[in-house]
Amino acid sequence: MNNKIFPVVVAVTALVMLSAFADAGMQTAFAYNPADVDNAIKIVSLSTDKDVYHLGENMEIALSVYSPENVSNVLIKVSGLKGRHGIDLISFSREANLTSGENKMSFSSRIPSCGCAVSYGNYFINASVAYGHGDEVVIVNATHSIVLTRRGQITYQITYANITGEEAKRMIESEDVTLLDVRTEEEYDSAHIEGTILIPVSELGNRTEELNKSGKIVVYCRSGHRSAIASGILIEHGFEEVYNVLGGINGWEERGYPVVSTATPTPEQPGFESVLAIAALLAVAFAYLIKRRKASFK
Repeated sequence: MNNKIFPVVVAVTALVMLSAFADAGMQTAFAYNPADVDNAIKIVSLSTDKDVYHLGENMEIALSVYSPENVSNVLIKVSGLKGRHGIDLISFSREANLTSGENKMSFSSRIPSCGCAVSYGNYFINASVAYGHGDEVVIVNATHSIVLTRRGQITYQITYANITGEEAKRMIESEDVTLLDVRTEEEYDSAHIEGTILIPVSELGNRTEELNKSGKIVVYCRSGHRSAIASGILIEHGFEEVYNVLGGINGWEERGYPVVSTATPTPEQPGFESVLAIAALLAVAFAYLIKRRKASFK
């Protein structure tokens, strides 16, 4: 190789490597590869005939389970509404044979008529499906939220329901809901659930007209604190079907659920080993130039 060209080639190679490492850092954040669940038993939906109940009312619980094939001796459990003595006031257990496709089943229960048995507030209804898979027992779980309130009193007030990220995902996929992010614009740009409307909690009181008051509103923030405040604001403004996502987007991401980003990604700096390699190439080029200069004076 021409002695004048060699150092130039080395320097250009180093610059190309540096550029390649910098470009490698410019990736879309929060890319997920969800597991394929089409070949496994899963709970498609868990719901009740309404979300707000009073003492003494009947509750109808609907459960839908998908199975990729016929499966026998599957144990189905539904429980919840923990009473004052720590006992689940709703408790069902049955064995079932699932057929290929969607399997629908229902459960009926009556809420105690005496407040001495249960307190007012938010409660979870839990469902589990246990089945054998080879030598293992696989258990699939789901939750659904309800609210128990006073009946026929002036103090009665509609309130919001707390839901888990798993229940929020089911609602988003199967129901017509409005998804509301009440964080800051910077947080939203960094990562948010696709299809979300952004209204920071500090602005919500003056912007409720942007939301559908007759529909279901699913509210989330980073961890669930600001969304609880926002849910209260919506109730005060006449919204009746408000759902606060417990754990916020942090809990959502911990479950591996997808998010999207609208922020401009910042290129990552090359790693330490890469910097050393580039520095070594530049050192070789510099040493070569020094050697050539010394040789020219002889």
